[in-house]
Amino acid sequence: MNKNNHNKKIGILDWLIFFSIILMFVMVYVPQSIWAEEDKYKKLRREQMEIISQAEEFYYEITGKYTTDYKELFMVVESAVDSLIADSLFVGKQSMNLNNKVYDVMLNPGYHIVVDTTFSKLEKLKIEVEDTLYSITVRNSEGSIDSLVVNSRIINKYKKDSTLVNVYDTVTQSRTETQSNYMRRKFHLNEDLIYCPISLSNQNKKFILELVKGNNGQNQFKISSPIDKEDIERRYLIFKYNPGKDEYILNGQKSWAG
Repeated sequence: MNKNNHNKKIGILDWLIFFSIILMFVMVYVPQSIWAEEDKYKKLRREQMEIISQAEEFYYEITGKYTTDYKELFMVVESAVDSLIADSLFVGKQSMNLNNKVYDVMLNPGYHIVVDTTFSKLEKLKIEVEDTLYSITVRNSEGSIDSLVVNSRIINKYKKDSTLVNVYDTVTQSRTETQSNYMRRKFHLNEDLIYCPISLSNQNKKFILELVKGNNGQNQFKISSPIDKEDIERRYLIFKYNPGKDEYILNGQKSWAG
């Protein structure tokens, strides 16, 4: 009888230890996963706000004013870029007829290049390059002979120069170059950007676009995240997912930049 009671106590103790380990795992792992999710969506929100704010500056550059109509914003900037790509002479004072509305714009050469590189993600490419090295002799200003090693980009310069005496050896080499490419991961301004990513299940709210008066009386563009207390979510009964406070960009200045 005593042995059975003893075994029963050991069994209960084992279960208590097991549940304690599970509870400890939950208390450590779950909060960390929630914090990682909060950081992920905060980063996404900030990136989209920066893109829209930059688009507004491009819109202002060619129209001389801001807009709170995101459809108009994206359409005008994208159309200006497409027009310049199609016709490099489409610069200076121009008119664009979009959706039965005429937009008078001032386009500078290279506007499309700046926009395209802004709305793209840098990608590092490793490219195999084959080059030829030439061993040459040239006559210097004192009349002596110097030996040089030049690549294929420079050899033509020496071939046209009277100081070249002789090309006595060539060697072909292959090497790997790292190049920066902005165009492979270029993205377009579309309506998905206006929706604020708060959490996986909460992505239907739109960013708030507005014009506010600056100290000089001129309009300044402001974009804000629409976050409020209702966006806090309960997780696993005892935990909370908190997307944080609302943030904004005003006249190019980010509220989270201090």
